[in-house]
Amino acid sequence: MSAQGGDPPTVSVSIRMVAGEEQRAEELAGQLDGALIRICRTSAETEAAAWQPWTRRATHHLVLDAAVRPHPRLLAQVHAAVAGRPAAALRFFTPGDGYVSHASRVAAFSGRPWVVPPGPDASSVATVLPVPEAARLARSVEVGDGTPEGVLLHRFAAERGLDLLASTADLVQIDRPGSYSPATAFLPSAVAPEEWWQREPLPSSPSIPVVHLRDGEPLSYEAVPGTPDGWRLRPRRDVPTPHARRFARLMHELLLGTEVARSHLRAAAVLLGVAGVLRDQLLLASTRGRPSDAFGTAVAREAAATLALGTLAETVPAVGRPDGAAELRDAFQTLYDEMAGILHASPREPEHGGDP
Repeated sequence: MSAQGGDPPTVSVSIRMVAGEEQRAEELAGQLDGALIRICRTSAETEAAAWQPWTRRATHHLVLDAAVRPHPRLLAQVHAAVAGRPAAALRFFTPGDGYVSHASRVAAFSGRPWVVPPGPDASSVATVLPVPEAARLARSVEVGDGTPEGVLLHRFAAERGLDLLASTADLVQIDRPGSYSPATAFLPSAVAPEEWWQREPLPSSPSIPVVHLRDGEPLSYEAVPGTPDGWRLRPRRDVPTPHARRFARLMHELLLGTEVARSHLRAAAVLLGVAGVLRDQLLLASTRGRPSDAFGTAVAREAAATLALGTLAETVPAVGRPDGAAELRDAFQTLYDEMAGILHASPREPEHGGDP
């Protein structure tokens, strides 16, 4: 049953591919055996083809890129998500190297399954819409426009008054040779309980701590009313930080001894800056909630693990090596565990006005 009652949803799938991805598309279709599937070749002249519903048997329409690795329970989880949010547009992939990923991390650290994406985002890798809305979107796509489909989707949702939500738990991972766009929190060995998808989304904060993709600099991604896309990068805003000394000590102990920190002239400073962004995101999340079960905790830990991996590939070369990536995954998950433990422990008064 859906959250609104009535019959459970039925999801059709369009797998969109470009030239050269024919085998990938067939393999993906095989992994979704039993689903209502159509493979669509896309080009500048057929941009809308994948969004066009093609069967009357479906209530919702899912568009997938051919070059993805799906969660083993992808369709079951999509059905559960749609049952909880039947009238919304739902996205199940957020690239870990984009500014929207940081809003997703704050939501994950708050224990939420959904976030309202801040501003337009180019990604539309795995998106499901109610069938009538998918048909309207297909009709609205102009041939040869060239605007990324994720941006078109954001505009369409705003014009239609349609809720657009991004899942904090990614259900696919990009798997295209030469492409480095890891998901923010892809957990192929974990399955969300059905009630997870029915929890409330986290609205976008007007100021989100982020990492600049080119130089690793901590910044703020801020809502600016009256601008075309509504968001701008600004210098980092100070976040009131309880336990500042304990956090600083943790960051130095866990990061400065890593091989990645020693690998590059600026690596240590950059890693400490990114750890500061993690701290600020956790502080922001702590005012909104926290993970309350094992799955929510797993999503939050994975989101923390990808923070440096998704944002430092251009800044610190060692991050792109398997050994460097593994080292930072472990370090940032440990940072998350320790920082969250400090924040969620019973508060106590600092002695003589000192930092607790």
